[in-house]
Amino acid sequence: MHSDHLVGLDTLRSPFVYCSAATRAMVLRLEKYPCRINFAKGILEARKQTYKHLKHLLKPLPLETPTIIELSPGNCIQVTLFDANHCPGSVMFLFEDEHKAALYTGDTRLEPWFVNALVRSPCLAEYTAGLRAIDTVYLDTTFLERDVVFQTKAEGLKELLQAVAKYPPETIFYMRAWTFGYEEVWTALAKALRSKIHVDEYKMRLYKSLATGAADPAGERGHSGPQVSVDPMAPNLLGFACANAFHEGSLTMEETYSDRPVRIHSCEKGLGYCSTVRDATRPVVWIRPVVCRLPYGRGEVAELGAGGGGEDLNKEADLEVYGPDEVARLRELYVAP
Repeated sequence: MHSDHLVGLDTLRSPFVYCSAATRAMVLRLEKYPCRINFAKGILEARKQTYKHLKHLLKPLPLETPTIIELSPGNCIQVTLFDANHCPGSVMFLFEDEHKAALYTGDTRLEPWFVNALVRSPCLAEYTAGLRAIDTVYLDTTFLERDVVFQTKAEGLKELLQAVAKYPPETIFYMRAWTFGYEEVWTALAKALRSKIHVDEYKMRLYKSLATGAADPAGERGHSGPQVSVDPMAPNLLGFACANAFHEGSLTMEETYSDRPVRIHSCEKGLGYCSTVRDATRPVVWIRPVVCRLPYGRGEVAELGAGGGGEDLNKEADLEVYGPDEVARLRELYVAP
């Protein structure tokens, strides 16, 4: 659901689009940056969810469950979805028929532990046993031609937590989670600092769509009834019901919790941040994620949108760029006073 993978979806004419349940839940609630900012400011009277009209077109498939799809009468294909270790809902697709098999990875992060877990899947057992071969792999090669060695997520979290631990306990941290995929960083920070994470209403609505039963996607009902999560991160971020008790998650829209300021913030920058960050009555440290660190102290690789969706949640600007032809037409329309 990164924006670079949604190009054209708002005008797509197709019988169905198959995806994971988490992708469907969040995509249907996505709002373009100007729309959600203007709604929050009261300029727009209603939310404008870009892909809401695709409710009956997006068809969710469960992970690691071979599914037969009929493309046309008598023409069937088997599709299996695997987690891509990238962002909520991101998956790889394994396409199979009686003779051929193809794996499409999309954006993926192939860390050693992840690959080892993937090959142990029972849905891939016939391939790892040598009984079948995957004929074609469509592989994410975003950084393949560059001399870049990626640190693992665990190494990145270790470096972050060691740095955060050096600051005094009254320090406030603003985590620039500008797109989807930093949920594990939120989880690690919340546990280490024993603090909730303050987010804006838009982010909360998006993530609440990953769990149903304990609260509806808009957060308007209570925490009654069983909770069903469509993403493994949902209970940690949103909370879960156990017997008659509801255990709160790490995300909150409140700036204080238990009469203490929330120490971790990823609230909307376009609205001027929240009062805790904006007023800066406590020291504020800004956490800026990078893709990886280059060896031998050669610097860092910043997130420029490749393989990461750009700035889906936290944009610098959202201006339309015009080319020479458009500028020329504007000049023709201009009439001097």
